[in-house]
Amino acid sequence: MSSENKSLLSKGIGGIGAALLVLNGLIGAGIFALPAKMAAELGAFSPYIFLIFGALMLAIVWCFGQLAALYQETGGPVVYAQKGFGDAAAFQTGFIYYLARATAIAANMHVLLLYAGYVWPELNAGIGKSFAIIALTTALIVVNIVGLKAAMRSLDTISVLKLLPFVALIAVGYWQLDFSTALTRSSETVVPAFDTISAGALLTLYAFIGFETVVVTSGETSSPKKTIPRALMLTVSGIAIFYFCVQWLYWHTVGPAKPDSAPLIALANMIFGETGALIMTLTAVVSVAGNLLANMISTSRLTFSMAQQSLIPGKLGQKLGEIHAPFATPAVSILILGMFAGTMALSGSFVWLAISSVLARLVVYAVCVVVLMKAQRASFKRASSQSASSQSSLQPITSEKDAYPKEATATPASPVKLFRRLVPFVALAVCVWSIAQSSTNAWLFLLGELVVGALLYFFYFAPSNKESKG
Repeated sequence: MSSENKSLLSKGIGGIGAALLVLNGLIGAGIFALPAKMAAELGAFSPYIFLIFGALMLAIVWCFGQLAALYQETGGPVVYAQKGFGDAAAFQTGFIYYLARATAIAANMHVLLLYAGYVWPELNAGIGKSFAIIALTTALIVVNIVGLKAAMRSLDTISVLKLLPFVALIAVGYWQLDFSTALTRSSETVVPAFDTISAGALLTLYAFIGFETVVVTSGETSSPKKTIPRALMLTVSGIAIFYFCVQWLYWHTVGPAKPDSAPLIALANMIFGETGALIMTLTAVVSVAGNLLANMISTSRLTFSMAQQSLIPGKLGQKLGEIHAPFATPAVSILILGMFAGTMALSGSFVWLAISSVLARLVVYAVCVVVLMKAQRASFKRASSQSASSQSSLQPITSEKDAYPKEATATPASPVKLFRRLVPFVALAVCVWSIAQSSTNAWLFLLGELVVGALLYFFYFAPSNKESKG
């Protein structure tokens, strides 16, 4: 694929846009069901788990920010895997990650209609549901094809409509709360057993999956080296605090009782009455819509990036790697993703893929963290080699001790360097622990996807790549 075609992508994502991609990648449907699950698992300790394991998740987020600064190309994990391990690993990473993201889009279409069905029941049954899925798919495709700026403007509007009800819920809820009683109860909080914390921690980590949406669109982001790391760290940190505030309010307002409806809708009903419950229901619809739009923006760039790297050969690769000149968007990649996700949503075939979706994303996270470790090690070796060269050019080597750069042997590493080297190990440990909690079925489905990906690459794509590169 030509670099000229790649350069036709517009730089339509600024700092706020990058932050909104992270925000909408994280806050979708999960927050509306999460408070009750967390309260049931961890009780009064549930709000604090968001801060503790949110901080651990920031280690992974930081690694992605560093990778985005190193490799400022569209594609995110696909580009990172290719840089670190070559074409075969890049194809497998792109294949399982694309399936996971497309599955999430199909599943969230059903979630959106589920919440919309509380207000318009005909949208959630029979032919009405099918028409709604087709209309929703068409809208997502059209908004994305007509231009990145149009898609980002839509995301801006959705984000405002999504955040305002949450801000009102938290502000009024805390204002109505009896803080003397709440703080007394909080001071009596008992730390649960480790096994109980592990179960809640897994729910917490799952709530942070989706932050990487922004790195896939690096090639369309203004000053990605600065914009993306900042957007990732600030937004994810803010969302961890947001989750804490929501969970703390929920526990001290609703408590351990299982609500009849979605937890946040039940909470809004207690604070604002039936009108509040209706507004929160509509907020759920808008929230999932924002998640769908953010996912469509970024996921469509995966196949575009794979085509640019010649990982998808032939005419299909040429089409997926094309840019629609008037709109400056990868129109074919957007269209195929929309049709694929819409078909899965209509048929319900996404259910079996959803079993391995979270595991696939965790594996992709681990691969990317290892790529950063390799890049850091290579950078350290280059720095040591340059230091040795400068030492040898300045003075003759008179002893074995002089054969090594003084900076590398005598000067201890700075705290910043130690931090930068340590964080990826923490991130990898978090990934490995989370992966180890996955079910046997999830592993079997993921292995099946990897086998299919390997067959596709080695029996069709690899020979084509060799011919095109030869």
